[in-house]
Amino acid sequence: MQAFEYSAVDRNGKACKGTISADGPNEARRTLLARQIYATDIKPTGSRGKSVANFLPAIFRQQEKIGSKELALITRQMATMIEAASPVEEVLAALAQQAEKSTTRAILSRVRTNVIEGMRLSRAMEEEPATFDSLYCSMVAAGEAAGALGSVLSRVADHREKSEETRAKIQSALIYPAVLLTVATGVVTALMVLVVPKVVAQFDSFGGELPAITQIVVGISNFLSSYGLFLLLVITALVFGFGVAMRRPAVRYHVHTGLLALPVIGRLIRSVNAARFARAFGTLVLGGSPVLEAMVAAKETIRSAPIKSSLSDAITRVREGSGVAGSLQQVAALPPMLSYMASAGERSGQLGMMMHKVADYLESEFDGFTKSALSLLEPMIVILMGGIVGVIVMSIMLPILRLNSLVLL
Repeated sequence: MQAFEYSAVDRNGKACKGTISADGPNEARRTLLARQIYATDIKPTGSRGKSVANFLPAIFRQQEKIGSKELALITRQMATMIEAASPVEEVLAALAQQAEKSTTRAILSRVRTNVIEGMRLSRAMEEEPATFDSLYCSMVAAGEAAGALGSVLSRVADHREKSEETRAKIQSALIYPAVLLTVATGVVTALMVLVVPKVVAQFDSFGGELPAITQIVVGISNFLSSYGLFLLLVITALVFGFGVAMRRPAVRYHVHTGLLALPVIGRLIRSVNAARFARAFGTLVLGGSPVLEAMVAAKETIRSAPIKSSLSDAITRVREGSGVAGSLQQVAALPPMLSYMASAGERSGQLGMMMHKVADYLESEFDGFTKSALSLLEPMIVILMGGIVGVIVMSIMLPILRLNSLVLL
């Protein structure tokens, strides 16, 4: 339950204020009405603090939401229970009770309250956009319309579990190279800031001339010692500024266009986005959604702004009467296999199944490329950092060798 502050008028017409606990504002109004108290204003306690927080930039605010991994598990549980003929409100109540996080309990309780008050499940989920995106709600709505909510939720769970599996593969594959790069950078920085200046100071006391390579390393070391903190602040500011700038559609569009133009990275971005679109589109079509609505909802899974814009044009052509395959074929940023499989699906009446097949192929291609790239990345980091450390060691050893020769002379 949630606490609400209310302003009201009692049965004698006297103004009153107070606090009441309820699952939602509508239930709070009904509870007050049963006491013959007529609410004129109801708002969650602490709403003033929230209103002040709303003035902060979005990057500093945190929305209440269920994590993607937890949502995949909840969706699977929901599908299993609904397929077992459990009422939706009972399913939501059970999931809320067993949730470990208070945020999850609160969100599921609000959805349940809206369902009890007469909302369809998809509409109730739309009230929590931070957790349930437009694609999720569209799939649920299609299941409700077809009378097959359980089976559609099962497909939604498959879709989200597949997405989580892909994300987990990428994250686990990047952990070792990231740790290796961080440790190597720390070692090189320590050598440059702590070791090199002391060695050079000892050599300078003898009045010898430093080798060229040592002078270069010493210059870099002096720069890092004098301006290292400032350089770190500048890099942090640039990263922060880039993140803020990427929130602007025009900037994001130009950056994404540049990435698509890169030889290897561009192809990878096309494959990933095409796989997302095909997976979501196929799931919606199999769930009973009309093709046009399925394309509109699946478009929201695209992260690349130029591809998303091109898909909007393709959706317009479908709305005007063109076929799905012909419209997708005109989207140059998407792999040709997508339109080819869409054409085969339209001819055979198995468009959803064909979209799932092309998604499987593109995801397997992405997995293979990722494994190959990361298998090359690790030795490249080792070789690069080994070379840098070697240069630093050489810059230290050369003055020492000269120092020995001076002592012998």
